[in-house]
Amino acid sequence: MNTDRRPTVSIVVPVLNEELFIAPCLDHVLPQIDEVTEVIVVDNGSSDRTVEIVEAYIARDPRIRLVHEPRKGLFHSRAAGFRAATTDIVGRIDADTRIAPDWVAAVRRAFETTDPARRLGGVTGLSAPYDSPFSRSKKLLVEVLVRTKAIGTGKTIANMHGANMAVSREAWDAVEDQLTPRADVHEDIDFALCLREAGFAIIQPADMWADVSPRRALTPPLQYTSFVRAGITSFEIHGRGHWTLRWLVAPVTWLSHAVFWFPYRAYDPTTRRFSVRRLVSRQEFRPAALSEAPPGS
Repeated sequence: MNTDRRPTVSIVVPVLNEELFIAPCLDHVLPQIDEVTEVIVVDNGSSDRTVEIVEAYIARDPRIRLVHEPRKGLFHSRAAGFRAATTDIVGRIDADTRIAPDWVAAVRRAFETTDPARRLGGVTGLSAPYDSPFSRSKKLLVEVLVRTKAIGTGKTIANMHGANMAVSREAWDAVEDQLTPRADVHEDIDFALCLREAGFAIIQPADMWADVSPRRALTPPLQYTSFVRAGITSFEIHGRGHWTLRWLVAPVTWLSHAVFWFPYRAYDPTTRRFSVRRLVSRQEFRPAALSEAPPGS
């Protein structure tokens, strides 16, 4: 990022009925609040205590702002937050994301130190799940991949993870009108593909770390089919569909999810034990992100 001053940073957090997660999320942001200009929480019509909780944090620090977006869907919530942001760099995390203590510094450093000729538009960090039976093994795997330079090298990559990402204001302004509001695509994949098509680079710094919730893993396999299908559609609408995506990557992704769904459902993160009773119980299923609006809304 070519500037004579340090780039300013904001963080956008879309929320919908996140009373169980938004407080820990903001608790991980607050120690870094002096590093950001603003934290924008975008409420998508919560009916629980989410807004009340956020307002309590605003009373503690007015740099936290609350924006209301009545149009349902993550696309609209994210867009409302990015439009409200006033900074050079806009970070985006989920309500159940817990950023590392140096997350903001890592984001700013990535934009400051990358050669301007690369035209850096987005950065996306590394993550591992908390409250998961596989938390330690996943984190160890990520660390091994970083040490072997398989990931986190700062080289250009193809995608961004919506729960742990940041983009430049220049990049957002350039692609905002190209982003699709369709509910049957993954908005972060669409965002990344639009950035690439506009000539922006995306990188993955090794020091941009965030822990994320594993609740997507609790999606029943039949419902997860629509999640996988949305991934395929996200590439196809950009003319990047390929038979391997539909007939190899998608089936393997779904099968892997179906296999791991059983231990995830049986696992109690409070006791850190597996339970057959929990596996067969009718425990409430909570989607991993904002509920999507129906197509055409």
